[in-house]
Amino acid sequence: MSRRVGRRVLGRLGVGRLGAGPGRRGRPMSALAVAMCAAAVPAAVVALPGSAAADPAPYVFAHGAKTVQGALTSTDATELKTGETYRSSVEAGVRGTGLVGGLVGGARAKESAGTRYYRVDLDGSSDTYVSVVAVPKAGADVKVAFNDSISVTLQDQQGNRCDAETAAFRSDEYPRPIAATAERLVRESGGRCQDAGTYDVVVQRRTAADSTRERWDLELNVAAEPALKSPPATAGPGAWPSASPRPPAGIPSERRGGTGFNDAQSLRQGVWNDRIRPGQTLFYRVPLDWGQQLFTEVELGSSAGDASRTGFVPNALSVALYNPARTPVTSKDASYGGEPSTAALDSLPPVAYENRYLSRADEAGVRFAGWYYLKVSLTPEMTGTFGNQESGLTLRLTVRGDAAPAPAYVRDPGAFQVTESDLAAAERGSGPIGGGPGQQAEARGGIGRSNRMTVVGIAGIGTGSVLVLGLGVWTYVARRRAPVRPG
Repeated sequence: MSRRVGRRVLGRLGVGRLGAGPGRRGRPMSALAVAMCAAAVPAAVVALPGSAAADPAPYVFAHGAKTVQGALTSTDATELKTGETYRSSVEAGVRGTGLVGGLVGGARAKESAGTRYYRVDLDGSSDTYVSVVAVPKAGADVKVAFNDSISVTLQDQQGNRCDAETAAFRSDEYPRPIAATAERLVRESGGRCQDAGTYDVVVQRRTAADSTRERWDLELNVAAEPALKSPPATAGPGAWPSASPRPPAGIPSERRGGTGFNDAQSLRQGVWNDRIRPGQTLFYRVPLDWGQQLFTEVELGSSAGDASRTGFVPNALSVALYNPARTPVTSKDASYGGEPSTAALDSLPPVAYENRYLSRADEAGVRFAGWYYLKVSLTPEMTGTFGNQESGLTLRLTVRGDAAPAPAYVRDPGAFQVTESDLAAAERGSGPIGGGPGQQAEARGGIGRSNRMTVVGIAGIGTGSVLVLGLGVWTYVARRRAPVRPG
């Protein structure tokens, strides 16, 4: 509470007149007024997230991320620096400016595209990953369509495309963070986009005519993976163990998921419990070292929502895996009909540098060590069938294999490794406090929950302080009103 507001509140209760001058009597404050003051102040300060009627908690952006405005043309492109995380935004654009590709019927006039330009200077040896996370406003009044999407393109100054990726909502038509990554890989055989120099980053939002046109926030990151000291293999691995192991058993431990990549809850192998509400998306992260495989099952329990209701919700639960560069790797949906329902991600090869040369995108995605992110979403369609209640969520994670020696990088690989502090964070449970993969900071414990507890603590301190102040004032008033006995 500001000093100005504090004086105003106490003044209305008569505290300002307690020390009145000669001939003036201050109006005493009643104990009831003190109690009302104590009750009113924290109520004005505290609004806890996660309440029954609240929308999902807002996405937590990277700590210290610089806000930049994307340009409307490549000539005025905004500079992004390698290793930094930025916050920006993109509008829906003007109707009739959308891309035709991928739309049924190719109805250009029925959609729009908002485009923003950035630029980045790349060296001639590092593999580079430019990621964009699109964050639409959450809430039941926000509508997105099947083909609404965010895309990121990396291209040279001649307009030659190095790489591009698009993330769309598809059949899960509800607002939540989606991410895409464009990459520049340096190959021994040469080719396009191999030289050092300035490259354009083009971010485009595609919006259907009947979708909500409110601005989307963006989080941009440029991460560089250093070259190897000796030429790497140029072919992907052969056979690898694809059979899924038996999921871990035992009593689950509770850990609360975060709102995005920056406050994702750290997990290790084991069984974990959480709660999720319709329309909510939760993020977790798992350290995966060289030579290790991750197997993931996420179960929506039979107690989901109102157990007295029956029905069937297709694609109720959505689980997606992202690699340390925030590149989408694989995903799986599960429908729900009242009984436990599980989404199990497909088997992927052990983490290996040469996986980047595999033809399948999901297998190529497990190409470096580091934090791998799980995004778990529950469709708001659950509300109409099973009620707007939190549902039980169980994550069963298996990390198979011992850590293998890392490739010989020419310098520290930064986020593309697993450190002792990463393993400790996964053991105790925590969320990162830094930015994206280019600027990971050491993790700290339980960000999602600790933020809420901090607010509760502050509210408690505020309540206690006002009560003590009020009791002091009441005592002071009582003493001044008491008759003076002759000595």
